[in-house]
Amino acid sequence: MNEEEIRGKLLLPFLKDLGFDDTEISIEKSFTIRLGKTEKTIRGRSDILCKRFGKNLFIIELKKDSISITEQDIAQGISYARLLSGNIAPFTIISNGRSTKIFDSISRVELTGKKISEQSAFWRNDCTLSASEDLNIRYLALKNFISFSDENLRQFCLNQVTGRMGTIIGEFNDPSVKYSKELHHKRLKLQDEFMNFLKTDKSVFGIAGPAGVGKTSTICSLALQNVESDFVFFFNGSLMRTSPLELMSQDLNGVFSNKVESGTVLKKLDEIGSYLKKNVIIFIDAIDESVDPNLNLELSDLALTIRQFKNIKLCISCKSNIWKSFLFQGDTPTHLYEELKKSHIPNPLLDNCPGFFLEDFDQTEIDEILPAYQKAFDFRGEISVELQNTLKNGFFLRIFSEVYSGRQIPSIINDKDLIQKYLKQSIEKTSLENRLAMGILGQIGKILVNYKFSFLEEHQDEGVDVEKLYDELNFNFSENLPEELFSRNILLKSNNNATSNVTFYYSKIRDYIICYHSYRLDKLDNEEFYNVLNEIYQNYIGQSAIKFYIENSTLEHQETLIKYKNDKALEYVEGYNIYLEDNFRNFKKLFDPNTENEIGIIMPLNSIKDNGYALFPLKENSKSKLELVNLSHDASDEDLYTLFEEKGAKSLYGSNIPFLVADQSTIIRKNIFKDLKKALERGMFYDFDSMILNRELLSVILYNYFKELDYDIKTIDYNLPRFETIYPIDVKDLKNRLERFRAKNYYKLNKVINESMSISDFVENALNEKLPIPDLNTFGSSPPFDLLYTIVNKLLSIGITEIENHHLPAPDRSINYAKEYYRQNPKNYHLVRTIQYSETQARLYITQFFNHLETCYKEFVESCFPTFKNQLEFFTTIPHEYFIYALDADNLTSGSFGYRPSQTGKLEIYFMDRNEYKNAFKRDSIKIARHFSLDIILHNLDARHFPVPIVYRINTYNANRYTVLRNWVYKLLENDMEKLFKENDK
Repeated sequence: MNEEEIRGKLLLPFLKDLGFDDTEISIEKSFTIRLGKTEKTIRGRSDILCKRFGKNLFIIELKKDSISITEQDIAQGISYARLLSGNIAPFTIISNGRSTKIFDSISRVELTGKKISEQSAFWRNDCTLSASEDLNIRYLALKNFISFSDENLRQFCLNQVTGRMGTIIGEFNDPSVKYSKELHHKRLKLQDEFMNFLKTDKSVFGIAGPAGVGKTSTICSLALQNVESDFVFFFNGSLMRTSPLELMSQDLNGVFSNKVESGTVLKKLDEIGSYLKKNVIIFIDAIDESVDPNLNLELSDLALTIRQFKNIKLCISCKSNIWKSFLFQGDTPTHLYEELKKSHIPNPLLDNCPGFFLEDFDQTEIDEILPAYQKAFDFRGEISVELQNTLKNGFFLRIFSEVYSGRQIPSIINDKDLIQKYLKQSIEKTSLENRLAMGILGQIGKILVNYKFSFLEEHQDEGVDVEKLYDELNFNFSENLPEELFSRNILLKSNNNATSNVTFYYSKIRDYIICYHSYRLDKLDNEEFYNVLNEIYQNYIGQSAIKFYIENSTLEHQETLIKYKNDKALEYVEGYNIYLEDNFRNFKKLFDPNTENEIGIIMPLNSIKDNGYALFPLKENSKSKLELVNLSHDASDEDLYTLFEEKGAKSLYGSNIPFLVADQSTIIRKNIFKDLKKALERGMFYDFDSMILNRELLSVILYNYFKELDYDIKTIDYNLPRFETIYPIDVKDLKNRLERFRAKNYYKLNKVINESMSISDFVENALNEKLPIPDLNTFGSSPPFDLLYTIVNKLLSIGITEIENHHLPAPDRSINYAKEYYRQNPKNYHLVRTIQYSETQARLYITQFFNHLETCYKEFVESCFPTFKNQLEFFTTIPHEYFIYALDADNLTSGSFGYRPSQTGKLEIYFMDRNEYKNAFKRDSIKIARHFSLDIILHNLDARHFPVPIVYRINTYNANRYTVLRNWVYKLLENDMEKLFKENDK
């Protein structure tokens, strides 16, 4: 007998004799089992499912009477019993008509005799299991089910994948569909990289790109493609309300109990992957659109977890402008970043973050894609090369295809007309009235233009927080933006951490709305257009809109924009010059364009087509501060070089857009503080009124370069200068030596040749006749004698003709003492400088050092930064009390120090036992404690920024190490000005 005959002639009569009615017997060639969130129909066998009181009781697997019952038949029947929709059927029956076997679906034990139910522990326990038993039973059922055939595995994955994709896949003529089989084009480079990734031991693959390039279509294609060969899961980020692991647990609730922890699910899936010799691939699309506020950390944890499983892979997609925010928590890289870094090299198009950057279609791709779109949308006519370049963006290609579906393509197409038609058609397909929809979009456009974006918000380009947007729109509590504006891909909602932002899906749609509906620029006269530019140029969105508009505007409006730009250029250079005069008059030459005179500005001849600007020093007889020159790409480097040489410009800036705003004060300060920071890092500020700083520079330069000045000095030191050997210093004599050196150097460089006079004769003649000798203007390894000459003249001008001794106490232990110490303690080379001071002399040095430091810092700030001094914390709290925490026996070599504003009105130094450090913050009111040893004030050892050079572009490495007071002044200034630099870098 076959299965049908066994069922009809034997089993059905027998079941009815047992008391089962027709409603409790499922007699069909298919029945439903539970696979994750979906139910699957098993077809092709004559099976019977019996229920009692609405619950599954047993399943009967039927075989032909000519076929023996095998272990695989038993395993398959039990797996179906465990995977049934609803509850696990407690009993499994396998019969071929001649032999019938009954099994406990949980224990797999064959049940015999009359009291079968009493033999089943599962039945006796009211069909309940512990969490661990439940996990194991369902895990084995899934494992067995998908291992019976590749079709079972494919069907399982296909149900999960298509279920989670929802409406983003479907027919091409559905506007909400982002993947359609008819129109999708495989991105071969990405395809190759991903397939190679699957063959490696790497865990995470990332896809990032701008909106509209086809990220969703691509990741859907990858998921559906790999369903055919691997164990695949897919999740749509825009529908995610909870963590990916929680969603996986939900999808496997029918297989694994919902009591099971997420990490355990991954472990079991990895075991299945290993058993099947297949990858388990988890695809998560559009992570930036998820409303899960903890997704950053959850993805980091997921990446950390799966890296221990060799069979599990993760592939995620995200908009490129927000990609970095998912890879960092603050400034700290997440585990997701670390795992992506193993699969991808840092990409400059992704803020140097790892990931595959998906771009617009290239020419080869667009050539292959256009015929498919032309066939699907039935647009007719030739597509020009220029239009093809525009259509390389996937979303713009979609707009074009929808607008000209079933129509002839016109010979000329501009973005404005295309977007206008697309919006009209899109809104007509919604329930919205066109005027209402365009009114809402126009309001949103104006809000975006007037919104003050932070640097990070501008970079991420996510739009405006939805709650702030509703406030600006004056929506009441129950009002929301029409969902159809999102489903039609006009507006876009993205999510990052706990916030939800709204912007336009495509920037050109946004620009069109701003220009023609928010501001109606085409309806304004020239004066009105000029006046509104101040408002529109406030942020990057308005700037983008103007660029879009001017390509479609009248010639009059183009000329008005040129006038506006030139007027703003003049306003900028005047404000720039005033700020330098008010705040850095004595050091104006350190800022672009390095002049003490008035400053002019160079702008492009055609500022509609070309961008950029440059600052240049104005000549005394110059009548105009504005010069218009050819700054186009057609201008040769030679022409620009000649121009800059003639004008004295130092830098060509790539964009003039930043100063087109209404209030230029922010960009003026930003550019000036950028130069200021650079000048400070290069040590280019000098306070020639500070006698101590002058004496320090003089002593260090002279100690290192006395031979070049023909001094007969014998310096013997041991890793620490013995400055006392160069004293006393005759300042007039030093000046004469410097002038002799300058003259000799000048005549050598200029190769003065005269048969009757030698270079020495020329030098003596120049000195006797007091002939003017140009500055050395040296660089490289030359001595910094121009600086030394300036210092010498300053000292002489105030009547200082001799310096008797050094400004800081000298070492009081001999060089031989230091050498012997090192011989006995070769591992303590770092102490060789310190041990040249006795404890008494060290304390004297420390006391005088901090006294000099505060005096020098006060003089330096008052001379160089008088308008900022009241914003500098260390300056405003002078004098200070210093606390040195160190062991008495080890007073010089190791410890900590801190300071606080003086409570006595004068500078104090307190030497404390190191054990007192525990009281530093509460009792002594120290805010910050730093490492201290005598060594850190004997020489400069901070390799990151310091020592600052004595003279920029002159190699004075050895000398730089011992301008200690100057370096500490710069360190304090760097700390004091940190807040100012942050405020002026926005």
